[in-house]
Amino acid sequence: MKAVIFLGIFLFAAVLAVNASDDEDDFKCTVGVNYKENRCNNCFCSPTHTLGCTLMACQSHQDPKLTNCARGTTWEEGCEKCWCTKQGTICTTDCGRVHNVKY
Repeated sequence: MKAVIFLGIFLFAAVLAVNASDDEDDFKCTVGVNYKENRCNNCFCSPTHTLGCTLMACQSHQDPKLTNCARGTTWEEGCEKCWCTKQGTICTTDCGRVHNVKY
């Protein structure tokens, strides 16, 4: 049910395509894992490993710790894994659990 709601919201939200294999970021998303960009926008990984994120305007986009991090660095926040990319901070959600995805 969550997946249906998420896809419904996704269809009505603007989507940002993030190149998930950008060499300078060393980040490659995993299909079926959900992500969050800058602690705000929900993201998913497409079959071509392109990260698609909603484009909500959030106060966290003004946080220099999230947007001005050193590209290519990784860290953990509890059970979540995070990467610093050209978009800012990308972190897994649900402890990086892989969800069944139907395209």
